[in-house]
Amino acid sequence: MWTINDFPAYGMLLGWGTHGRLACPICMEDTKAFRLHHGGKNTWFGCHRRWLANDHPFRRNKNAFIKGETENRGPPPNLTSEQVGNKVKKKPKVLVVGGVAFKPFCYGKTHNWTKRSIFRDLPYWKDNLLRHNLDVMHIEKNFFDNITGLGNRNIST
Repeated sequence: MWTINDFPAYGMLLGWGTHGRLACPICMEDTKAFRLHHGGKNTWFGCHRRWLANDHPFRRNKNAFIKGETENRGPPPNLTSEQVGNKVKKKPKVLVVGGVAFKPFCYGKTHNWTKRSIFRDLPYWKDNLLRHNLDVMHIEKNFFDNITGLGNRNIST
């Protein structure tokens, strides 16, 4: 019926890379993510404002988010399974050359598709209203472990 997984596994199953500037599988290419000048890391700071109500004060705030910018765009459109299927129908299930897996052409620049998910071969997959569930409990645990550094330690009781 559906899959339940954390965010990295979601990306692997979906076939959309969940790292880099185009990491969001909802926004896809329509993102305002940018690279930090000094740290060199990607950030999506302020991108969440597009989901707020049009009259929300955060949309007009030019100081608390990206300096001098307001948010006028609405959320990206919800793509149907058929629309997503059309985007990936020509992608290989896995791009392997000489036993080494490669990223498709323009990966990370114009798209983050890594492959065409095998779930797309299931005859009922396009009709599922809820194809993927995110496991919030494990996402929160992984986030906490990474922030506190507990994920890198061998803790014994």
